[in-house]
This record gives sequence, C-alpha cells and structure tokens, in this order.
Amino acid sequence: MSDPDAAAEPVPATQSHSGTAEVPASVALPRSAGWALTFAILGLIVSFFVGWGFPIGLIGAGLAIVALRRPWESRSAAVWGLCLSVLSLVYSSAWLWWASTQGPPFG
Repeated sequence: MSDPDAAAEPVPATQSHSGTAEVPASVALPRSAGWALTFAILGLIVSFFVGWGFPIGLIGAGLAIVALRRPWESRSAAVWGLCLSVLSLVYSSAWLWWASTQGPPFG
C-alpha cells in the first residue's frame, strides 16, 4: 500500500510559466488593432466636419483597448488607434457642445 502522507506532498514543478500564452501558428487569432486604427481614422475625419462621429470614436477606442490586452496584437497600431480615437472624441464633443449653444433644441 502507498503512504497516505505522500499524496499530500507538493509535486515539484518541471516547467516555469512565463506568463505569456503560446498559441500555435495554425490557429487564426482575432485581430482588432487594425480595425481600431481604421475606426479611429474614420472617426477623426468625420469629427472634423460634424459631431456625430462620436460613436465611431467610441468603437475605435473600445477595439484599441481590446487590442492592447491581447499579446499577439500590434501594440503600435493599437496605441495609434487609441490616441486617434480619443482625439476624435474630443473633436466630436466640441462640435456637440458648440451645437448645443446655438439655440433651443426644439424650437
């Protein structure tokens, strides 16, 4: 029979865990950094002309944040997407603020 105390002893680790996920090359991974940059540029262009580009900037910022949390995404594209999305949100907010000061909303 085996010793019951031996089952309670810790098992030595044979491999160290580096904290990064290793993904096989054959698996198609979702990409959002490129989409974040696309929505950010589109939102920035729209926000130069009207304030209704706000949702486009929100989508770009959300995709950029998701891309920054994934280790396989392009960090530079995600950072550019986040920065340009925030800039488009600022421009859109300025347009919407300006439009709100131009008169009564229903009249």
